Amino acid sequence: MNQAAKKILFVIPPYFNIDDFLNQHHSYVLPSFTVPYGVLSLDAFLKGKCVSSVETRILDLNIFLKALVDSKRTDVDCMALFAKQVMESIEEFKPDFVGISALFNSSFRYMEALASAAKKASPTALVVAGGGLPSAASYKMLDSCPSLDAICKGEGEIPLCELLDAVVPQEILENHASWITRRGCDKGKIAAHTFVQNLDDIPPLNYGIIDLDNYNSRSIDKRFVGQPKREMAIHTSRGCPFLCVFCSNPSLHGRDVRMMSIDRVIAEVQRMKDRFGLTVLMIEDDHFFHDVSRAKEILRRVIDLDIRIEFPNGVAVYAIDDEVASLFKEAGVSTVALAVESGSDYVLNHIIKKPLKKKLIRPAVEALRRHGVLSHVFIVIGLPGEMPNHRQETLEMLLDVGFDWAHIFCAIPIFGSRLYDICADNGYIENANQLDYIATKSLIRAPGVDPEEIEKLAYEINLRVNFVDNHNVKLGNYDTALKYFKNVCDKYPDHAFAHYFIAEAYRRSGIDPAKATAHYNQFAEIIARDPWWAEQSEKYNLRTELAIA
Repeated sequence: MNQAAKKILFVIPPYFNIDDFLNQHHSYVLPSFTVPYGVLSLDAFLKGKCVSSVETRILDLNIFLKALVDSKRTDVDCMALFAKQVMESIEEFKPDFVGISALFNSSFRYMEALASAAKKASPTALVVAGGGLPSAASYKMLDSCPSLDAICKGEGEIPLCELLDAVVPQEILENHASWITRRGCDKGKIAAHTFVQNLDDIPPLNYGIIDLDNYNSRSIDKRFVGQPKREMAIHTSRGCPFLCVFCSNPSLHGRDVRMMSIDRVIAEVQRMKDRFGLTVLMIEDDHFFHDVSRAKEILRRVIDLDIRIEFPNGVAVYAIDDEVASLFKEAGVSTVALAVESGSDYVLNHIIKKPLKKKLIRPAVEALRRHGVLSHVFIVIGLPGEMPNHRQETLEMLLDVGFDWAHIFCAIPIFGSRLYDICADNGYIENANQLDYIATKSLIRAPGVDPEEIEKLAYEINLRVNFVDNHNVKLGNYDTALKYFKNVCDKYPDHAFAHYFIAEAYRRSGIDPAKATAHYNQFAEIIARDPWWAEQSEKYNLRTELAIA
């Protein structure tokens, strides 16, 4: 007699703080989010490696949050709605296990509500959690979420497979090295990693179990906005040897880098193209260039696939030279995000502990520019130990090097990072009970770091670098600049600087004087009614006389 299939429902809580988006005083657009790659990997591994037959479902609540934000409704009880979605999914699917997969601190606030809803819908189902957040904050989460039965430390493929195959699952939760329960916490248990040592052992991911249309707007190259495409992500490696202060990667994947074979990477990408219509490959490795020769060979072998490639998660600057930039261009890489973080050698080497020298940044960007590859840059400000002169160095570096777009973040103490430990040990976290930190809000108060000033400065740097002193405008690359400005305007219709610099690009290029006038007028309307934008306009001497009443 065939045994009944083991059923597991994967629940992905929102990555974002709902209060920032469903608020009548805000007009924020929900950021794009990537496919649930980790859950897809679990799905493939369980179905391919478990002795038991396995059935899965995925409930990604980010999709429901996006629909709510797009609807502009502010009268919604989101927690109740998310709980209802979980309960309805459980009542329909009747899973034996519910696995809540959480990546970021910002998902903490949802965990107990979702776990409680799962228990209410099916008291006998085991409700477990995994991912970056639970891995790094297992004790705190089990204490805060009484409806959770257990948490998995690090990668979940092998521990979850053993759980589903167990005759008595509770024994696995209590005794397996990678699972931790409240009883384990009481005994002082420290959960350990169980890594997939050979990533080629993970069967091919089945992207057909999700609607890829929901994950088709993460591209950072805004020149292609509105064009038909199929974005898909791949993680060709796991782990990172570095210990950057703000990063929690080691708590999930460890410091030893494990890599798919080159043949497996190429086969996966070919399959993604043939079966799922891939046109834009998002390589989301934490350290793609750990093995530079392997990285180069992958780039050489994807040339014939005729796809576009982006690196949205940040590439090591030291790895980029003229040869790599040339390979990028040949392989279809249109845009690379550079993991720079600071323009101060002191901050890079003594605070972040990043193996990067400032002198390497300009040559890398110039190599990319020579080969027509756009460069984005990630900057983090507000780290303990960083002083105003260090932040000034960063601004000067940004203006001097000239990136195509800069992403300015406030430092956040993510669970599992050295930064969290430093801040917790020294009492640097403002509102310590607020667990859902996000990168647009600063909550570190330390010598030289005032959270209100850091938030203000982050936005000022954004306005200065991306708009007032936009590098593409300076070079006369108005078409590229326009696409980026328009992207901001589409997301934030009341962004005065976006309208102004769209108008400037049209005026300077002579492309469309009528559109220039229209955007100057919109700029004038915004600063007439919004004192903050009026102040910024005056600060940078933006000309209002170009508007025509």
